Amino acid sequence: MKIFLSVVSLLIAGFAFTQDKNTGVIQGKVIDSETGEGLPSAQVELVEKAKRILSDIEGIYNFDKLEKGTYTIKIVYPGMPTQVVNDIQVKPGEVTNIDVVMSPPAEDSTSIGEIVISAKRITDTDQGVVLAQKNANSVGDVVSSQSIQKSTASNTSDVLKMVSGASIQDNKFAVIRGLNDRYNAAFLNGSPLPSSESDRKAFSFDMFPSNMLDNLTITKSATPDQPAEFAGGLIQINTKSIPEKNFFSFQVGTGINTITTFKDRTSYKGGKTDWIGIDDGTRKIPAAVPAYGQYPLNIHDQAKLAKEVSTDWATTDSKFLPNLSLQASAGFNKKFGKREFGMIAALTYSRSFSYNETVRRGYSNSTDPNSVQSTQIDYDYLDHNNVTNLLAGALMNFAFKINERNTINFKNIYSINSSDKLINRTGEINPLESNPNLLRSNARWFTSDQVYSGQLEGQHGLRAKGLKVNWLAGYSNVHRTVPNLSRSIYTRNKYIIDPSNPNARDTQYVANISYTNVGPSYGGGMFFSDNKESSINERVDLAYGTNLFGKFKSEFKIGVYNQVRTRKFDARQLGYTRYGVTGGSVQFDESLLYLPEDQIFSSQNMGLIEPGANGNPGKGGFKLTDGTKFSDKYDAQSMLNAAYLQLDNRFGRFRFIYGVRAEYFQQQLNALRDDNSELKINTKKLDVLPSINAIFEANRRTNVRLSYSQTLNRPEYRELAPFAFYDFTTNFVISGNDSLKRALIHNLDLRYETFPGRGQLFSATIFYKNFINPIEQKSRPDVINEISFQNVASATNYGLELEARTLISTIFGLDTSSFFDDLTVYSNLSIIRSKVDVSSVAGSVADSRPLQGQSPYVFNAGIRYDNPRNQWGAALNINRVGQRIAIVGNVNEPDLWEQARTFLDLQITKSFMKGRAQFKLNIQNILAQDQVFYQNSSTARADAKGMNGFFNTIFVGDKNNVKGYNKDIDQQVWKTNFGRTFSASISFRL
Repeated sequence: MKIFLSVVSLLIAGFAFTQDKNTGVIQGKVIDSETGEGLPSAQVELVEKAKRILSDIEGIYNFDKLEKGTYTIKIVYPGMPTQVVNDIQVKPGEVTNIDVVMSPPAEDSTSIGEIVISAKRITDTDQGVVLAQKNANSVGDVVSSQSIQKSTASNTSDVLKMVSGASIQDNKFAVIRGLNDRYNAAFLNGSPLPSSESDRKAFSFDMFPSNMLDNLTITKSATPDQPAEFAGGLIQINTKSIPEKNFFSFQVGTGINTITTFKDRTSYKGGKTDWIGIDDGTRKIPAAVPAYGQYPLNIHDQAKLAKEVSTDWATTDSKFLPNLSLQASAGFNKKFGKREFGMIAALTYSRSFSYNETVRRGYSNSTDPNSVQSTQIDYDYLDHNNVTNLLAGALMNFAFKINERNTINFKNIYSINSSDKLINRTGEINPLESNPNLLRSNARWFTSDQVYSGQLEGQHGLRAKGLKVNWLAGYSNVHRTVPNLSRSIYTRNKYIIDPSNPNARDTQYVANISYTNVGPSYGGGMFFSDNKESSINERVDLAYGTNLFGKFKSEFKIGVYNQVRTRKFDARQLGYTRYGVTGGSVQFDESLLYLPEDQIFSSQNMGLIEPGANGNPGKGGFKLTDGTKFSDKYDAQSMLNAAYLQLDNRFGRFRFIYGVRAEYFQQQLNALRDDNSELKINTKKLDVLPSINAIFEANRRTNVRLSYSQTLNRPEYRELAPFAFYDFTTNFVISGNDSLKRALIHNLDLRYETFPGRGQLFSATIFYKNFINPIEQKSRPDVINEISFQNVASATNYGLELEARTLISTIFGLDTSSFFDDLTVYSNLSIIRSKVDVSSVAGSVADSRPLQGQSPYVFNAGIRYDNPRNQWGAALNINRVGQRIAIVGNVNEPDLWEQARTFLDLQITKSFMKGRAQFKLNIQNILAQDQVFYQNSSTARADAKGMNGFFNTIFVGDKNNVKGYNKDIDQQVWKTNFGRTFSASISFRL
């Protein structure tokens, strides 16, 4: 809370520095056409004022406090033709952006002349992104801040859907090139982000609001200067930096969901600070409960302890309110001679509600996992999910420009992401029996993630020409808490006597409370966990640019990197159990089991509730039992030391970026197994990883890229730890495997890309990956409904990516002033195949299968209309992901597949008050398709005809789509419905 108050005060301070509305600014960047990077120390002259300045280390220049009028700038850089930009219009209170691309003279040129151009104010930053993508030293994709602003994205996971070959799983985890979250790395402003999840190697990309992003870059081929632990993509999230001018802005929004808002809501009493996503202690373990290891073993002491502990299991009924979002930001820029100081700060807050229903079914006794005839249904449940999601963030970035060669940045972001669920479950156990058990249960599940990430970085151009030093020191901290996941479970027989008698009276629900056990099958259980992880990293890069042999432009780059991570995880499991001894002085009062959940665990039902008399035993209520296991706790740490050498050589139209990266990794984990035996892991490994990226510039607009690299994938702490967690929603237990090994990946990419100009691009990429010892999540063959992790011998992943972004006017050759010049069409399609060798894996039923999480195709497309004259626009986006294996099966349980789904989103924007105010209307998930998980049957499907057969052959690789969902044949395991979300916001900028 103190952080939020600090940011608020800075926002107010920032407002005090608002730009002088009587003057304007000319600002821009001097860019090298060959590298796409800024040219430092370029001389920029404001002709009318006879004022000369040098561009800084990033190529940026700035003329401020200019009166209204028309100006000319002249840019001079050694070895390149001078650029003169005329007719630059400056308006009071506005910033005019003029980026200038400097190109070397043509090869047949005998002199360096002067080029005069007329300025056009840049309104589409996609142009800058395209230039950066064209001159990048590796295969990748970039999403600009303007694209983010004009899209329907509300958080970072939505932005990732815009990237070729990328999709999102569970609305927050990145899947790139068919490789699930564990094979993708996340970085924020150059620093690695630790895993935000307790039970998987993944970062939750819905943590950061999209309006805090400056751009998002996905690197798909490795270079020596980048960390090597990725295979799908290295995701670089860059937050907003120093503003172009002083400003203050505020935004407020609201939204409704068609199956949630104003509908009935079931909730429970939480804490006073739930509104900011943090539990205030209401849910924490009561102070009277002794620490683990000091808990009383005597049942009578446990009964006395139960009387000292108060818990509230009541639920309340209300209505779902509309969603709410707020955002405030401010920034200023102040010059002190050649020095410049800037700051930007922002607060964002979003609270949303969702209600949906999930059908959950379980099957067993299959002698053949590819045949459904021998399966029987174990349970048939209906979950009513009442969910409140909160996303709050604070950003505070500072920059100090000492001179044109030296800049220091200090960037900070703090995010809170919480989910508060109340799940009401009803259904039948063994529903095919003549007298099945009925079940009624619920779970109260509050999870809070707090993430802080800060970076102090410096960029220095030394006096020696071409020599640059960049350094960074970063710190990240993730704190994930589950303060109390509590479960209540009631069961009863469907009929009291005769199942064939429809007039038989139903029996009464009975609480499922065990005498001795605290576990997932018993009501009255409470789970508490606390996961703290921190990461410190440092990086120093030294680059020297020169003309090799006086002719070939080259850059030599060396660097070192260090990262130290620590994690401490601690869980506790408590539960109410029956207090009584058969034939003893205290016997449990069975009538208590018929009480409703808001009464059953009240204080009067704890311990001895009625003393014995006349030789009769006393009546006992409940005792509080500690069900914590030895394995419910672990601590871990790791250290990564890396060094690299990279060379970047240009020979005519050819460019080669090559070198080697060495990474020494040490990982330690300390834990206890369930049998109280020690588990100590201490692994050390040195990897030497070569890479090469070759680029052929066919012409000024076209590149052909070929790259090869070796990368890694290491086990996460959670995947090694023996801790087992029961997930109430899925009915699965997740446990670790301490024998996991790191995976080695060979990567090969071939890309053709062309950039026609005006922010347009076309590209085609073929990629191939070979995995040695890949890690996957898999259901255990020896334990029913338990998921763990395993290495398989090898796997391959390959595919084709196609991407296009163009203007409608270009397609039809129309005049650039026409309506169609404001229409941009973009699309990307990935067709992906994978093969995992499981011939030697115990419990496997086939020799090969696709990788877990890999879809055979990913399709994104959209059309965007921008009308700067009338200040309004619209964007329509579509995203579809093919079916994929969610959980790998075994000889007893078939693979669990997720059905393909399509998302369609629409956004309409309208600006007014001379662009200082903007209204946005969003419609998300217009199609509202159900999410279905199923066990696939290999039974032959009907022969697909026409377009269906063609579509299946090309995109799925099977004309009849045998692995696709067929509701008449396949076993539906989970099905969840979703509504459409309508949201509106209005923003003001001063």
